[in-house]
Amino acid sequence: MSTLLKVFYSPFKAFSTLKSSEKFPLMSLILLLVIVAINNILMIPVTAKVMELTFSSIQIPLSEGQTNQMDTMMQMMHKLRYLQALGAVFTYCFILVVYTLIIWILTKIAKQSLTFQKAFELIIHCSFVLALGALVNVFVLYAQGIENITNMYEISLTGLNLLTSADQAGVTFYTFLSLINPFHVWFLILLTIGIAKMADVKISKAFIPAFLFWAIIIAFPVVTIYFSQLFIQKTGLF
Repeated sequence: MSTLLKVFYSPFKAFSTLKSSEKFPLMSLILLLVIVAINNILMIPVTAKVMELTFSSIQIPLSEGQTNQMDTMMQMMHKLRYLQALGAVFTYCFILVVYTLIIWILTKIAKQSLTFQKAFELIIHCSFVLALGALVNVFVLYAQGIENITNMYEISLTGLNLLTSADQAGVTFYTFLSLINPFHVWFLILLTIGIAKMADVKISKAFIPAFLFWAIIIAFPVVTIYFSQLFIQKTGLF
């Protein structure tokens, strides 16, 4: 746990300790998953609001029966929020493994010595920043009032997307801007430092696989949004 705290105020020492430690940071992983579960529970009202905006934006009018089904679905989401949080935890564990595999492959390509286990430990500690960023975003949404959400895409309130709107920038570019935020930049910095210390390479060399990894995890949601927008345009749903 002390290593995790050092990541925030002394990352060079934290990753040096992580490299030499033979003990798996189980408590750090548990704490990370707890934050993910809390974030998922807090996001349920936001998701319900987004669903409401989505259905209201569909040009095809909903029947009374479909409206009732949507209300029932939202009620079920609230009742099953803890089960959803558990599902989110398992999903996030899978994501962590995928992230580990990607960064491990990238460091291998760069001919940097980083074992899969150490790559997993590195991802766990760096991911705290992203998890905290998501939590901060939820708190900002609550502070502004969930009922004040008027656009289903404008629920990210910590990035460069605040300088524009989804209508002005386009949904795809707006999504990209939302991912350029202090927490993602912090994540990139920590990942670079972590690779440098744990693989015994210079910061300049560690930056290359770190940046490629960062670009990949940013590109995935952007590309997903891009193709979803193409589908929406072809089907004429909105």
